[in-house]
Amino acid sequence: MNRYFFIFLSLVLSFPVWAQNNTRVAQNIKGKVINLITNEAVAYTNIGIEGTFYGTASDADGNFELKIPEEMVSKKIYFSALSFKNDTFPVSALFEREFNIIKLEPQSYDIENIDIAAQSRVLLRILRMASENTHYNFLSGPFNLACTFENEKIINDTTSVSEKAKVMIFDRNGYRQPSKTDAFKMRKYEMNKQKPDYSFASGTTNFDELLGLDWVRSATSVLNPGMINQFELALEKEPEMNGSPVWVISFSQKEPTLAGSQDFHATFFEGKITISKDDYSVKKIEGSATSEKHNRQGKSLAVGNSNNNFYEDVTYGFEITYAKLVPQEISLNKKYTFNGQKTEENSRLTIEQVQTTNVKEITSRDYFAE
Repeated sequence: MNRYFFIFLSLVLSFPVWAQNNTRVAQNIKGKVINLITNEAVAYTNIGIEGTFYGTASDADGNFELKIPEEMVSKKIYFSALSFKNDTFPVSALFEREFNIIKLEPQSYDIENIDIAAQSRVLLRILRMASENTHYNFLSGPFNLACTFENEKIINDTTSVSEKAKVMIFDRNGYRQPSKTDAFKMRKYEMNKQKPDYSFASGTTNFDELLGLDWVRSATSVLNPGMINQFELALEKEPEMNGSPVWVISFSQKEPTLAGSQDFHATFFEGKITISKDDYSVKKIEGSATSEKHNRQGKSLAVGNSNNNFYEDVTYGFEITYAKLVPQEISLNKKYTFNGQKTEENSRLTIEQVQTTNVKEITSRDYFAE
């Protein structure tokens, strides 16, 4: 039932019920949508007049009501719900009964046994649903995330720098309005270290880069509905995670873009995203990439022609896991050459506690808090 709840919320955006106002009504259609096989209610079915943006959705018990304008009496009305076959009727046919029972036939997406083009359409739909349902599946702000940040650099096979710090993140909006701009403006933090080393700035310890990997919060890369079709998608497998069924979908770009890879100089980019079948929540994002060079202040920034202070021959992998409405761990492993020295850098951000009461407001990104 939860799955249909989330479907409804996204569909309402496309079929606003306010379209029923300010028009002459011919008749009011009432009814209930049920499963043809089990006779169970089909909650939050998408109901609309073909060729228009006029429609509504059934409620949690499958019931619906739709006022039909005079000019739409001759049209057809369709009923659409995920995992069911669509059905269409002449609008006038539903005038004959005071209460209509609409029976939809179940349809399971057997993704592995359909052609590539059809599979791609299904995967696109799954990713769009995951993106559109972010603000229902993840925590809205304000809240604090109490975290541990670890960063280790190994230069020429010798450990050179190892840092560990406690971090408090403040997110004013949370996942209510996911976007890159909102994430930057509304997420602030302070970092506490027992022995602060002021020779390192936040941009060179990968902390902001780790936060940027939370694509759910920023609605970027494969979770940006406007650019999903720029990726090559494939269903990897359909396992269970923590007792619940999931889709594992691979994605890649033959010619990586900045919007897709979040890396200005990327030459290779691919990954996998795990999405729950129950509510379309993202459970894991993992990926790998290679890049000609990285700006030391972040991979999304270009390296100018006059800039000689950058990382070369960069390869890296990352992983972010989600649970309990927020990220659980973000990790990044990066290898590169800097000043002729081969460097491996491992960074990890572990979320240890979520605070939604007595929230501490933080107004800046303070890498070395007092």
